[in-house]
Amino acid sequence: MEEGAADIFLETERKDFRMFSLEERERAVELYFTTPMTTAQVVEHLGYPTRQCLERWLAMDSRYAGHMAKPIIPLETRRRAVELVLGGMQQKQAAKQLGVSVGAVHGWVRAYRKGGMAALQPKNRNAAQGNKPADSRRRPSAADDDDAEALRRRVEELELENALMREVVEVVKKDPGADLRRLSNREKTLLIDRLRPAYSLSSMTCLLAIAPSSYHYHHARLGVDKYAGLRAEVAGAFADSKGRYGYRRIKAVLKTGVSEKVVRRIMAEEGLVAHVPKRRRYSSYEGETTPAPANLVDRDFTAERPNEKWLTDISEIKARDGKVYLSPMIDCFDGKIVAYTAGFSPNAELANRMLEKAASTLPGNARPLVHSDRGCHCRWPGWLTLMDRYGLTRSTGAKDCSPDNAAAEGFFGRMKTESAYPGHWEERTRDEVLVPVDDCIRWHDHERIKRSLGWMSPVRYRQSQGMAA
Repeated sequence: MEEGAADIFLETERKDFRMFSLEERERAVELYFTTPMTTAQVVEHLGYPTRQCLERWLAMDSRYAGHMAKPIIPLETRRRAVELVLGGMQQKQAAKQLGVSVGAVHGWVRAYRKGGMAALQPKNRNAAQGNKPADSRRRPSAADDDDAEALRRRVEELELENALMREVVEVVKKDPGADLRRLSNREKTLLIDRLRPAYSLSSMTCLLAIAPSSYHYHHARLGVDKYAGLRAEVAGAFADSKGRYGYRRIKAVLKTGVSEKVVRRIMAEEGLVAHVPKRRRYSSYEGETTPAPANLVDRDFTAERPNEKWLTDISEIKARDGKVYLSPMIDCFDGKIVAYTAGFSPNAELANRMLEKAASTLPGNARPLVHSDRGCHCRWPGWLTLMDRYGLTRSTGAKDCSPDNAAAEGFFGRMKTESAYPGHWEERTRDEVLVPVDDCIRWHDHERIKRSLGWMSPVRYRQSQGMAA
């Protein structure tokens, strides 16, 4: 070593001794020589020194071979890394746990998937043997074969466990972290049936801790659908409602003793899905043409007797050659349609004719409150004249406030959701649409059941109360 280089080396050594104790130097050096860690990993693990400093310390050790050769990672470490990753652990976590690099773990897993256990053997085994004669180097033994077979079995077990955990979420609707052994025998049987084509029965029953006899017992029972008869009834009731009813109304129609949950599950399994509403509104507001009366209903859409409180509105129904406009009068007592008119224009004649038909149904001295929105059809002179003639009281909601006439809006929404949209009325002419409108209103009054009426239709409910329908 030249004099200048020697001085630099000695000065560096003095700095190292000032910064690090002898115990710290020895700890770092021993960690490198006694573990598969690289210099970078030793520095990261200890938090000191720099790689250059550590390499200087290693160079002064007799075990140093004259170069910073990459340490030979034992086969057991490689096998353990593959086992952890295939078991579901992240490669970064496995690398940190074993004290190796992430790149090394990635390479081992990839090599194992391509070539199995043989691909994990260190490629520089001879170099690691030093200067030993070739015939003294260890040859593969039966123990290596046993290790390879054990690793293969363990990997298969981990793959099966992962497959079962995925099916737990899909089949038995459990959380991903559910304990497989705490599942019921029926749930375990469902999992086994789902994966049986890909995995052996013995391995699955062993992992799930279920006796083969128990599996065969539940497997035979699963083949018998105890709800087979109910399935047919549910499908029939759904068809009778023309796809309008959800699981609650289906249960009410069937008067079955099973829970709503069972009916809902059966409908889901059979693909029986009620129609979903579409959000579209027609507005007849044309300004404050006449003074608006107060909101006497105040969103209370209940009544103690028929013909006490009525609601009205106008809605449009799309047809192939234009639009059909529907103007009903709804009784708050039970939702029955007192009267209605349908036409091709939302004019005064449509609304006035409906009001006259509704008023003609009034018995005796009945004088209901008539509530509407602020649409022009309820503010024209002709409408006001008819209201005075029949002695009816007016009530209106606020401008552009659908909740103030929610019960009427709800009727239109149900009609379109349950009949117009699934029946594709938009593909029919306006004259053709008038026919299903009549059918829908008749069905609404005579057949459509309501929870608030004890699962009866408005007409049937009135009959049960001894009232004229």
